[in-house]
Amino acid sequence: MEFKYVKCPPKASDEKKKALTDKALREGMEQIKARGYYKKYVSSGKTIYLAAFAFLGKDDVEMKTEIL
Repeated sequence: MEFKYVKCPPKASDEKKKALTDKALREGMEQIKARGYYKKYVSSGKTIYLAAFAFLGKDDVEMKTEIL
């Protein structure tokens, strides 16, 4: 799992919020893969879930998952 916090302007449009969220989720997923957080679990034979979370302020949260 990777958690990203993004400062979002209070009156940001929905399009701006989506762009910020998508960027944070993409960066979070890239970080998980680049740092190999999941690699020690590969040989377990279990399904591995990668999850990135993006927080826009304190009220909006989005999540992206991938299955290995």
